[in-house]
Amino acid sequence: MASTRAQQAERTRNAVLDTARRLFAERGFDGTSLQLIADTMGVQKANVYYYFRTKAAILEALLEGSIAAFDAMLDEAERLDGRARRELLVAGFVEQVVASRALSPLSRIDPGLRREGRIAEALEARSARGLRLMFGDEPTVEQQAAYYMATDVGPVVPRMTHLSDDELRDLLSGLCLRILDV
Repeated sequence: MASTRAQQAERTRNAVLDTARRLFAERGFDGTSLQLIADTMGVQKANVYYYFRTKAAILEALLEGSIAAFDAMLDEAERLDGRARRELLVAGFVEQVVASRALSPLSRIDPGLRREGRIAEALEARSARGLRLMFGDEPTVEQQAAYYMATDVGPVVPRMTHLSDDELRDLLSGLCLRILDV
């Protein structure tokens, strides 16, 4: 019986995450409340609150896998240099974007996300590390602008729903590499 309860708890937790992911993509972080998540699921708010005390906790859970994968990619990039490093960073970034299409409208400059200090700090630290790996300790203003343009594709992805994952991957990889060749 305990495993049945544990399995049901895991299914409910995953349902909260799936619902939140969809609502964040449709309404944005600020436009989604714990109550809306519960209403959309057809459960009481207490059911959502049992698994996640805050919206930020839900977002952290949604980003957890992506952040771990991004950290591993940054670690791998440190062992490379030049064009190989740039291509690895772009490929890894684009893969994360394609894998999490539903969260792509959530830009790191989104005001709602910026208010969530821990999340904003974690994303900013990885962004700064990526910039340093891409262009060194003293990137030019042009390199910085190119990097921020190439790594904030949130507005593009929802408009490319007609593309398959492979087509989106190819499009973004090519554009990002061209932007970063400053």
